[in-house]
Amino acid sequence: MTSSDVRDADPRDAGSDGWINKVFLMWHVSFAVLVVAAVASLLGDVDGWLVYALVALLCAAYAGLLVPCLARDSLRLGVGYLAVAGPVVLALGYLDPNGLILLYALFPQVFGVLQARRSRLLVLVALAAGAVAVGLRHEELTTAVVQVGIALLVSLLIGTFTQVIMREAERRGRLITELEAARADLDEAQHQAGVLTERQRLSHEIHDTLAQGFTSLIMLIQAADATVDHDPAATRHRLALAERTARENLAETRALVAALAPVDLQSAPLDTALERVTARLGEELGIPARVRIEGTPRILPPDVQVVLLRSAQESLANIRKHAAAGRVDVRLHYADGVGTARDGSGTGVLLEVRDDGKGFSPGTAGGYGLRGMRARVEQVHGTVDVSSAPGEGTTVRVEIP
Repeated sequence: MTSSDVRDADPRDAGSDGWINKVFLMWHVSFAVLVVAAVASLLGDVDGWLVYALVALLCAAYAGLLVPCLARDSLRLGVGYLAVAGPVVLALGYLDPNGLILLYALFPQVFGVLQARRSRLLVLVALAAGAVAVGLRHEELTTAVVQVGIALLVSLLIGTFTQVIMREAERRGRLITELEAARADLDEAQHQAGVLTERQRLSHEIHDTLAQGFTSLIMLIQAADATVDHDPAATRHRLALAERTARENLAETRALVAALAPVDLQSAPLDTALERVTARLGEELGIPARVRIEGTPRILPPDVQVVLLRSAQESLANIRKHAAAGRVDVRLHYADGVGTARDGSGTGVLLEVRDDGKGFSPGTAGGYGLRGMRARVEQVHGTVDVSSAPGEGTTVRVEIP
């Protein structure tokens, strides 16, 4: 166990923190038990104040240098502790061979203080050699080597085990930190995507409501201005249409601000809403405009109704601005036997808007309105098909499966 392992382990990881506390507790308890055992053995064989002084010095160094070293990752304190503890343990072993029992505590502490392998190996070899030399005062060489070797082997096992635990704690801490960073990045990306989607939705709503309404108002006012001198009745009729369009546009604006469904759908089902917006176009342009409903009408999911109505409004707005049409036909076809699922899947509906205007060459159209229509329809997994040719009118088909 190294102090850097303790420092790097993420304290928010309750599992890692628990392991660290358990390892520290094991160290402290082991040290206390070994000190008590050594003192009990030494006091039975050796008299004098020197034993008390050495044991007190070792405990003071442990409390004042090693514990702060592990808590604050201070190499200077750790080296200072080893500089005190090594000679003290060897001195106790010189007084009595039982004093070398403290090597079982000192060897693992070397692992906890020294991070560099070379420094750690040099200190372990020096301590082991000193312990063997001290042991020769009381035992034969073989016995001294075996006793020190056992202590060193046990210490190596304990040190390796604790290091593996601490490295795993460090790895888990880094992994949790990376996961939290990745989650924060994902949350931010989702937030930005939501903001972008909402902006696109609002831009489509504004285009399909306010922009089209203002365009209609401009055309009606211009037409009224052209007849104000010689045809007061037509002028009044167009001004009445302009007033109604303005009021409806204001209602759409309020609904948009309140994030509600289109006004036409609030007061009537989709079929009636289509008839209303189509009839309004016919009145404005003074041309025949009709709606044909095919199949068995049914209640569609709200998002599908909004998409179909907005698509019809965009198609009619394009006719108003560009087509110079003499007739407009809108067809809403409900596919029989489709769309009976409880979750609203399988809508099975087709919207077709056809005019006999001047048309255009394929590939020359693709403004914001058409792009917005395609985006709306794709959100409900539908398709948009626009067919036209110069002089042959235009047909817009929106199909939602």
